[in-house]
Amino acid sequence: MQITMPNMPETLTYAVLASVGIDVVLAILLAVRGDWLGTVLVLAIAAGAYWFLGRHAVTIVPATVAAAAGTILLLLATLTDLFGGHPYYGILFLIATAGLGFIFVLLRQGTRPAELKVGGVVAVDTSGTATLLAMLAQLRDAGLLTAEEYAAKSATLRA
Repeated sequence: MQITMPNMPETLTYAVLASVGIDVVLAILLAVRGDWLGTVLVLAIAAGAYWFLGRHAVTIVPATVAAAAGTILLLLATLTDLFGGHPYYGILFLIATAGLGFIFVLLRQGTRPAELKVGGVVAVDTSGTATLLAMLAQLRDAGLLTAEEYAAKSATLRA
């Protein structure tokens, strides 16, 4: 019996499905407990994971969309903690919301923040189109993008 290893898109799809499944189970447990704000927040996180990752194995999301979605999720977390009786956590989430909201405003104005690293991964970079095209080429070479998807995305970046 030969065992085949899943490729990267299949692995990502399995991880997204597992994440959404765990979020749904957690939302059910929170609903049974009576924590409706927590339920809404967890379902929002599950919807965000599906929206950004579950629809396609590889999706290139603009930074403004990611910053807006992150700001909204952090604001929901802030409200959940403030109304749930955890003001300290609510204030921490509020600070994070303000920071990500500031990045969203900078991106909407056409400016770029200097650089934002999250866990060692560059989330917002000051580099230009050449770096983004190189990243797209790496995705294409790894087999995660088809030639048509690469052409469409690179044309969008060059425009």
